[in-house]
Amino acid sequence: MVKLNYAELKFDHIVEFTKDNTIFAAARYNGNNHLRIFLIYRDTDNIYTRNGRADSWEHLDPNDAYIVRNQIAEARANNIPVYRVNASHAN
Repeated sequence: MVKLNYAELKFDHIVEFTKDNTIFAAARYNGNNHLRIFLIYRDTDNIYTRNGRADSWEHLDPNDAYIVRNQIAEARANNIPVYRVNASHAN
């Protein structure tokens, strides 16, 4: 399995679910069209990424989670679209 370089992500948009304090974030790798999606639990600060080939969610280790949090903060500062939904991500 190839280790992903999360520092090369460019986030497209963010969806915040207010009822369960979670965030979905979509990103693409710089230089190609491969999409990665992330599920962030704000209450616990856990971050998961979707592995479509394995049809599963993978928990990010603390170092990768730190990089993703910084990438999301930078994307917000650059005014990417942020959609706020008064619902739960499980709905």
